[in-house]
Amino acid sequence: MLNRIRFIYRPKFLFIMEIQEKITGRLKELTRHKHAKILNSGNSAILASLCIASRISKRKIVLIPDQGGWISFRKYPKKFGLEAVEVKTDRGLIDLEDLEKKTKDKDAAAFIVTSFAGYFAEQPMPEISKICRKNRCLLIEDATGAIGMSDDSLCNGKYSDIIVGSFGRWKPVNLGTGGFISTDKKEYFEKTEDIYPGLEFDGDAEKLLEKLEDAEKRTLFFLEKSKKIRKDLKKEGFDVFHAEKRGLNAVVGFKNDAEKQKLIDYCSKNGYEFVLCPKDIRVDENAVSIEVKRLEMQSSNGP
Repeated sequence: MLNRIRFIYRPKFLFIMEIQEKITGRLKELTRHKHAKILNSGNSAILASLCIASRISKRKIVLIPDQGGWISFRKYPKKFGLEAVEVKTDRGLIDLEDLEKKTKDKDAAAFIVTSFAGYFAEQPMPEISKICRKNRCLLIEDATGAIGMSDDSLCNGKYSDIIVGSFGRWKPVNLGTGGFISTDKKEYFEKTEDIYPGLEFDGDAEKLLEKLEDAEKRTLFFLEKSKKIRKDLKKEGFDVFHAEKRGLNAVVGFKNDAEKQKLIDYCSKNGYEFVLCPKDIRVDENAVSIEVKRLEMQSSNGP
């Protein structure tokens, strides 16, 4: 009976392993890193990246953007005896002079930043990378919004030492669960091998592979939709934050209740979900974040 059970279930196990190998292979292609792991969430990937930072360096500072980042950037460093220190931004975009100063003066172990500030403004990753490498500061890029872009500067292992991402709801890879971490240095995973049990991906691997193949199409859809929204609202005289930058969402400021209501009405009319700011993970000003990344692909023919 035991041999029969092994005969029945072994092919399925091997099939799952093959799919997971294809997923890690695809992640290596997308990040241009040599090594990648699939984990159970984007937060687990961030946790793992900070664990790496704590083990490869004796430094105790992790730099984070003062706005436009993710909640875990602020919460997780203390789990490893690290202190989170903010870098100044211009509505989420990194102030390179302040980053230069703090990577040097604060003797930082790592800097963690999103490819798109608040999902709405592209970060200058090559310039950020140059500063971090000059001052021996590990660069961790949360490329959740940029995975699949085949881009020269975003989600590119040429610039980022570690890349992490989420496959959660309302992401370009919107499986609803899971995440990843990648790097060129195998020793980073070897130094932290004890933390991965319990963080394993347990979602639908076949579906994830499909979502990864579809990521570029979805991301381009969001970028084009956001570009049109920015253009339309700029014509209406609104303050579109970083209007010239690429971004998945569109963030638009308001000066008074009348402008705020006009933006809310615009979103309602066009079927766009929105988030009111100030909000740390978007921008710390009065604004409406139009959540383009929550749209479905079929909305491309909508209003």
